[in-house]
Amino acid sequence: MTGRTVIRGADIVTMDGALGDLIGDILIEDGAIRAVGPSLDAAGAESIDATGMIALPGIIDAHTCLWQTVLRGYVPDLWPGKYYSGLLPLRRHYTPDDNFNSAYIGAFEMLSYGTTTVVDYCHNIGNPDYAPRSLEALKTAGIRHLFTYSFMTFEPDDFPSAARFEDARRIHDRYHDPAGITTIGFGIDSIGGLGRDLELQLEFARKLGAPSCIHVNEAGTIDRLNAMGLLGPDLLAIHGNLIGNPELETMAKARMPLCFTPTADTQGTPADVVRRAFDRGVDVVFGCDIPCSIASDTLGQLRVMYNVQGFLDGAIERSFSTVLGRRPAVRPGVPLLTPRKLIETATVTAARVLGLDSVVGSLTPGKRADIVLVRKGPFGDSVVDDACAHVLLQTSPRDIDTVMVDGKLRMQGGKLLDFDAAAAAKMVRESRARILQ
Repeated sequence: MTGRTVIRGADIVTMDGALGDLIGDILIEDGAIRAVGPSLDAAGAESIDATGMIALPGIIDAHTCLWQTVLRGYVPDLWPGKYYSGLLPLRRHYTPDDNFNSAYIGAFEMLSYGTTTVVDYCHNIGNPDYAPRSLEALKTAGIRHLFTYSFMTFEPDDFPSAARFEDARRIHDRYHDPAGITTIGFGIDSIGGLGRDLELQLEFARKLGAPSCIHVNEAGTIDRLNAMGLLGPDLLAIHGNLIGNPELETMAKARMPLCFTPTADTQGTPADVVRRAFDRGVDVVFGCDIPCSIASDTLGQLRVMYNVQGFLDGAIERSFSTVLGRRPAVRPGVPLLTPRKLIETATVTAARVLGLDSVVGSLTPGKRADIVLVRKGPFGDSVVDDACAHVLLQTSPRDIDTVMVDGKLRMQGGKLLDFDAAAAAKMVRESRARILQ
């Protein structure tokens, strides 16, 4: 591609309050969005015909563990607990090359589903060789990434605390590049886990100005973190099924966000925290979480959330009122999640929560060009009433045509660029043979 590209004739969902939705063009120069509007003057620019397509900001996945990708399908059912008893112990058999293979294939998979930014939570760092291989894979695939270096360890632990802090600092200094596609954050030990250096870990991250996250799987965790003075907008709570309402109010005051991972967090677990968090002013974002169980399809996870929340909203309304007919009456806040609201959470909200809102999240001139083009479909969908509803409810991964990250094409005409499926299959076979032997 040249230094100038224009996307022509798309139905554009900008997620910019001033620009709104429109039919028109997007001009890209040197990886940044320069203009959005009808019939843009773009003489000399390479042109992409987006007639019959919807353009929207690249989707952001706020929590996924890509190191698991080569073990796709190893934990098809989360209820029996195999994730903890069977999957996590396999980390001791990984090599750094397995981290590379997983992140490389997982990143391309996410791109194929229209995800342009991933928060890759890596709690498979057995020695100083592991994180660099994951990062090299992400950079090679070309997906924008917030690599989350996790302090969570596994037994036997051959990577003592002092050495891990030293390694984490080295990774941040070597790879963190706010002007590029790589930024670095940190995963804090869970309360209820080993939790040996939780306060030191968060202090370490905050001195670097880096975002952090923590898995919240036990009741009372937020109260304990608050008592320790650790809450803040730079600490993202993951899962949070058992967070109580007073704790959510505490999170809102501290501007602490929540990441819910729909499939993992609705399989036999309480899933009502999403509404309770929204109602109390907590920012909520979404992620795929575990490739060993599900495809790394963030839009697919938004579809799961749309249906789960719709069911919960109806059940809650029926428990508090007399409902005549199939559905309760619509009122403010019911239903909670519209398709547009869900697309918003995975673009502008996620960018803000992750500290990337000056870079991505909307098709605003000046931001980097992370853009997805979705075909309206082959079945007469030439007119679309609500572009977000159409993307979420009327299309599937087969309809994702073009994916651009930082102004570079990563997928075009429905085909990934620079991706060799046969080579990827070989990488998976080799990694599984090593890990599962």
